[in-house]
Amino acid sequence: MSMGIKIWLPILLGLMLAGSVHAETTLVLNTPFFAPITSPGRDGVLDLFYAELFKRAGLKLEIQPMSAERSLLNVNSGIDDGDVSRVLGIDKAYPNLVRVPESVMFYQMVVFTRKPRFTVTGADSLKPFDVGILTGWKILERNIVDTRSLLKLETGAQLFSMLDKGRIDVAVIEKLEGLHFIQSLGLKDIKIMEPAFVEGDWFLYLHKKHEALVPRLTEAIRKMKQDGTQKRIFDSVLKRYQAVDGT
Repeated sequence: MSMGIKIWLPILLGLMLAGSVHAETTLVLNTPFFAPITSPGRDGVLDLFYAELFKRAGLKLEIQPMSAERSLLNVNSGIDDGDVSRVLGIDKAYPNLVRVPESVMFYQMVVFTRKPRFTVTGADSLKPFDVGILTGWKILERNIVDTRSLLKLETGAQLFSMLDKGRIDVAVIEKLEGLHFIQSLGLKDIKIMEPAFVEGDWFLYLHKKHEALVPRLTEAIRKMKQDGTQKRIFDSVLKRYQAVDGT
């Protein structure tokens, strides 16, 4: 082996290792959500939450928008590294996903309507209505059945436009997103029905190739809850919509 090769070989190996470390610690997470959960301005509640989480965990992060169904398919196949948040048990249908067991967000899927107020008591209470949801939201697709009609739309703007024009009676969407669309579209007289249609915890899911990162991320999420960081982030975003929510 020549002297030149001997000198350059360690340098090349070092560069290769550095590239490998970068690839392992920069995760691409998909998001099917709109503002204020995730947004192009990176000021959504999960944008802010994950920026702090990954900083604490010593990892690099990229969040990219993607449709709900495509996101799951890409993560399950290993094309992308993870999905920002899904319900408990989604890995049963997508077996290559691993769940970070500490939840990242408490969600509320709520009913928005112009109709007279009614009590939301599960799927039966929606049966008399024309209902709209977003395509790919599995928890709503499973739970909303036998309604007069069910329309699946691609964007929240489309969903609330249909509601505003009276083409659907009811829109079911995550509460924060619904408040955002009411505010951003300047809509009036749309009511939030109580209680939530369905609510629970959302979790970060990764492709199984990143399973070794789960304990590190779990501990970092737990500490963010304990020191109040998670609550401060969520409260700061909620304040943007107090006038809309009326709470």
